[in-house]
Amino acid sequence: MTPLRLALIRADDHQHRYLESLLAGRFDLALVVVEPEAARVAAMRRHGRYRDWIYHRYHRLRRTVTGKDDYRRQYFAHTPELWADPGPQRLRVRSVNDDAVVDALRAVFVDVVVVIGCSALSKATLAAAGPLVINVHGGFLPYYRGDHAFFFAVYDRRFDRVGSTIHRADPGIGAGELIEVVRPQVRGDEQPEQLRCRADLLAIHRLAGWLEILERGGELPSYAQPAAGRTYGIRDRGPAHDLRYFVRRCLGITGPLPPSTDDRRPVALEGSMR
Repeated sequence: MTPLRLALIRADDHQHRYLESLLAGRFDLALVVVEPEAARVAAMRRHGRYRDWIYHRYHRLRRTVTGKDDYRRQYFAHTPELWADPGPQRLRVRSVNDDAVVDALRAVFVDVVVVIGCSALSKATLAAAGPLVINVHGGFLPYYRGDHAFFFAVYDRRFDRVGSTIHRADPGIGAGELIEVVRPQVRGDEQPEQLRCRADLLAIHRLAGWLEILERGGELPSYAQPAAGRTYGIRDRGPAHDLRYFVRRCLGITGPLPPSTDDRRPVALEGSMR
């Protein structure tokens, strides 16, 4: 059996590094493209998106003060075994849509390109990536696209829509046919960061399982995304949302609303993962 040859396009958060280590240990990982968070933040200022930049600074401070960054770092500290030298070709870029990324993708000849955490891919980058590009999105598509997906699912008390999504990447945010939504078990008293880490870990390992099926000659499922949901930007969550959520927790108003009946797509639940 010929090993599946992969490229990975990622950001630089803890779960993104975890995914790289897992893929490198189990497949032929030929190329890794890293778009650092600092580069995306610099682009906000460079393109005059000052309001987004201010909100990013707020969320960075919030995560540091509340210990969310430490929690995520510790959660993904059990990194899988790293690859042996020489390892994959590596590019650290200002944008995943730079010409250097397009050139590198055209040169490596991979079977699958995996994407996680970075900016949306342009049409040129997607074309260079090839026919199968798989994204891991931290949120339950199509209902929570963009940023803060777990926060707003919990904020809305829609615990039936807490999860991470594996889907085929198309131009746009959270676009493309769905492969699977992976949901952690939810009691209703967890905070969004706890659910995010658990769901992302499950989705990462579930993705590896799907890639192994491809490697053995199998096929991936595809489900069209319903025309529903909302895309959240970085500025859509502000101090007022965080204060209101804090008060609700203090008052014990955190239980789920009745589950929705408008989503009948199969999902993978924690405890039933193969």
